[in-house]
Amino acid sequence: MKRVLMFAVLLTLMTGATTAQVLKPVKWAITVKKVSDGVYDVQCKATIDATWHLYDTKLPEGGPLPTTFHLDADETDGIELVGEFKATTKPHIEKSEAFNMELAYFANAATLVQRVKLTKEKAKLVGYVEFMACNNGQCIPPAEEEFEFELTK
Repeated sequence: MKRVLMFAVLLTLMTGATTAQVLKPVKWAITVKKVSDGVYDVQCKATIDATWHLYDTKLPEGGPLPTTFHLDADETDGIELVGEFKATTKPHIEKSEAFNMELAYFANAATLVQRVKLTKEKAKLVGYVEFMACNNGQCIPPAEEEFEFELTK
């Protein structure tokens, strides 16, 4: 009888482990667009699953993680940031019950841009966008979307 019970528990655990899914409510398409000689816009387009939202780049202290742009200093060469990482999509602003504060967020889709300038004829841009997404019942842990581009003036 103990064997049957242990087998049933083991089978239940294995079934649960194989059907568990990693939540990825935000899909990214990161591209570069040449603006002028040696100047590029890194365009970060997010597609956000229904009922989920992605947080803006500027949020109050004590709240969720804002969406941020990071360069990998060890691998990036010949690149200088110009201005701030900002959204070209207008965020929704609403009081969050979970965080008890006004928060700016995006639903369905968002485009965020970071302008960069080349300091050499050829440059390597390596980095990631760090973000957090929530719905009414849960949040994913902070996640990263990596990118890498070779750019020329």
